[in-house]
Amino acid sequence: MPVPSDLQPWLTAAVVVDAPAALARSHFPAMVASMLVVRLAGQVACRGEPVPPAAWMSASTTATVYEHSGPVRAVGLVLKPEAAAALFAGTRGLVDTLRPLEELAGPGWAEVEHAVQAATDDGARLQVLCAFVRQLVAPPSPCETRRQQALALLQAATGSATGNDPGNATGNDPGPSQRLGLSQRQFERRFVAHWGMTPKQFQVIARLNSTLGGALTAPDDPVVDLALGQGYYDQSHMARDVRRLTGQPLQALVQGSRSPLSAHWPLQVGAQTRTDQPA
Repeated sequence: MPVPSDLQPWLTAAVVVDAPAALARSHFPAMVASMLVVRLAGQVACRGEPVPPAAWMSASTTATVYEHSGPVRAVGLVLKPEAAAALFAGTRGLVDTLRPLEELAGPGWAEVEHAVQAATDDGARLQVLCAFVRQLVAPPSPCETRRQQALALLQAATGSATGNDPGNATGNDPGPSQRLGLSQRQFERRFVAHWGMTPKQFQVIARLNSTLGGALTAPDDPVVDLALGQGYYDQSHMARDVRRLTGQPLQALVQGSRSPLSAHWPLQVGAQTRTDQPA
């Protein structure tokens, strides 16, 4: 569902999940985004542990499988990478994990969760979650300052990882990390402390997420064009990353996501989000 315009710096998508009992699991690829999820019905487990009814699910460096028990209904918000630690200081440096929202948001969360449960429809439930985020970021909250600091780290990492730094190539520029007043080692330490992964890991997973979105929105395009367009050396380089970070080859993911009842529905959501982005 569309994200309110004032929250677009913070959110990638608003999502409603209505999974029948026949859908026994959900497969998520490695991803740089995180999620706020409130479950309305059903039970969900991850790595053998129950998932709290209201949870923050971190960015991940590996594919993740969530096991369902019964029909699962939930609403949630997908956070942009720079948003999570800006909203919740307790998420800084966490990856491949989840936390109860009451633990991150404090005692005020109980009222928010009650309002989500009591809302009359999914649109109203998402409005409650959006209002919760809106309240967190409203001035004089420090959230926007923290978000801008995270963006600066991301922009530096992007320049370093992609090589799009012509001054550095000629020796006339100290490089993106040093423009932040840091040595390369200091920059990498700060990045890991913020995201729980190295700048290189982050860039590899972000490229995977973009690749999966591109493959689903244009499934008939030549795979070699997709690989080169996403910055891979060649098709086999892309294939290795996709299999390593999703657990399956790209073609199987594309085919599986075409089913109306697919454990890979998160890819469908990602592709839809991609097509909804403003030009």
